[in-house]
Amino acid sequence: MQPSKVRMGPPKYAAMDKHPVKLPKVRPFYRIMATGLGASMWFFLMYRAKKDGPVLLGWRHPWDH
Repeated sequence: MQPSKVRMGPPKYAAMDKHPVKLPKVRPFYRIMATGLGASMWFFLMYRAKKDGPVLLGWRHPWDH
């Protein structure tokens, strides 16, 4: 495979302050709350998968205790 003869120029937006899209800074409270809620969602999903997983995968009948 031969190298390409087309060369790319310098990046269009080298510095972040020149980028046209400006995102607001997020307050730490919202970032921490989002992380906590996301973690609790995954903990709940894993808990339910532990309890109901074999039934959903067909390894066990729901009426078998």
